[in-house]
Amino acid sequence: MYDPSNSAEGKFSELHDEASVRRNVAPRLTLAIAAACCLGVTVGAVLWGEHYADQEVAARESLIGHDMVESLDRMLTSVRTGRRDALLELVGQHCAKISLQLSELETYVQYVRSINLVDNDRLYCSSSIGPLSVPLSSYVPRGTPGAHGTIINLLAGTPFQPGTPVISMYEPTGDGAGVQYTIEGAYVADALAHGIRYGAQQVFLSMPGSGVLNDKGEFVPAIKTPNQIGTRVYSTQWPFSIAVLASAALATEMHWRYGLLFGALAILFDLLIAAIALLALAPQRQLLAAVRRGLRLGQLHVVYQPVVEIETRRIVGVEALIRWTHPRWGSVSPSVFMAQVERSPLLARITRFALRTAAADIAQKTDIRPLRVAVNVAPMDLQRKDFVADVIAVNDALPPGVTLILEVTERFLLARQPRTQAIFNVLKARGVRFAIDDFGTQHSNLDLLGRFPFDYVKIDGQFVRQIDKGGAALIKAIAAVAKHFGMEVIAEGVETEAQHAALRELGVPFGQGFLYQRPVNAGALSVEPEPGLAATGH
Repeated sequence: MYDPSNSAEGKFSELHDEASVRRNVAPRLTLAIAAACCLGVTVGAVLWGEHYADQEVAARESLIGHDMVESLDRMLTSVRTGRRDALLELVGQHCAKISLQLSELETYVQYVRSINLVDNDRLYCSSSIGPLSVPLSSYVPRGTPGAHGTIINLLAGTPFQPGTPVISMYEPTGDGAGVQYTIEGAYVADALAHGIRYGAQQVFLSMPGSGVLNDKGEFVPAIKTPNQIGTRVYSTQWPFSIAVLASAALATEMHWRYGLLFGALAILFDLLIAAIALLALAPQRQLLAAVRRGLRLGQLHVVYQPVVEIETRRIVGVEALIRWTHPRWGSVSPSVFMAQVERSPLLARITRFALRTAAADIAQKTDIRPLRVAVNVAPMDLQRKDFVADVIAVNDALPPGVTLILEVTERFLLARQPRTQAIFNVLKARGVRFAIDDFGTQHSNLDLLGRFPFDYVKIDGQFVRQIDKGGAALIKAIAAVAKHFGMEVIAEGVETEAQHAALRELGVPFGQGFLYQRPVNAGALSVEPEPGLAATGH
């Protein structure tokens, strides 16, 4: 996170603003040309956009359907394989002797309401109620063994709970004997309901010869053919399919988006490319040249904002932040220039400068130990061949008691995962630690915490600012997930004592923000201790 708190005054900011104004001419020009040429837009361009929008809607439905099928495949396979051999050995044995063992085995099998043993075409022993006598046809009304030798049926209910849908799974071991699993329909409905979050209006599970279970957990005896209500995806492992119908809002959005896009691009594509090239490239080159010159003349420097232990306010780390002080234009905010730098070859020099400067400052200008020093890295950094060597060289030169942390953001972790994972492994083996910065603001993807071996999770300041308006629950949830994966949480943007107290109450271990200290030179790092601790000698 390149902290944009410094003001950007003077002519250099005006240069950036002028570039922004010039870029804004492009949409005005395209709107004027579009208005003059709108009568010339052909029916073919509109139909092309409509066709593309339909494909995008179908692709979203298919993606949701495949995700649902994959989830349910894992669920059914988990039920079938969980303690399977031990359960099959119990078939035919007297219920009074094995009911306790059957109940114990059931606790190891997820998603099931009960596991029942079958003999003479009757369920005679249940993990939930013990001895019973129910015809097998009540749970297995139809079907032949599939590829696994297992029969599954979707039922509107059972003799004991007639109105509660379930999936019945039956694995025969002989003539009229076997193991029957009753899978809660609520678990299936919960899996289907995830599709609603990703743009589906309705999601249905159907099995041959059975009815349909929808995302609300309702059993529907008969509906229109799934192919008529959206996209249908079949499981290759089990005899069921998922039908997905996209929401009207998603379909409308796609048709508007691609209708307008293809209609406008048919006329304005070449003109837009020329306008963007003329209006954007020249200011960008000027900006990067000025940054390159500033780096060469020593105008760029690094300041440090403390990361404190919330319980004591003791400094445990710092975040290194790039600053640019121009001799004529004054302080230039990183928000003015870093976005362009991160997309240019100049990034390597800037990152190398930040790493080396931070290492030297911490070694020479402060004696706070132990201390973690965090340096931000950008997406293109991890694509450089010499990036790992740069980091190792700086890390090996750090004095004892100082740990290097690389802060990365969510937006580029989902792409290039194998290379990113390899970099993590190499650097962590050398003692470098990693933090995920601004967590929750890009993809809000909790799965990242399980896929990448982070050491710290930095919660973005926008959640800290809303800690008394519902943000506390989110912070608590993120902290719980981070703790599960062995990571520690740092709350950014702490500005008030009330926020500090709330974070301490939530058990968040570390904080960073203006409340403790604004970014300063390394020699000026100092944070007031927690009130009362100094008096007690802690």
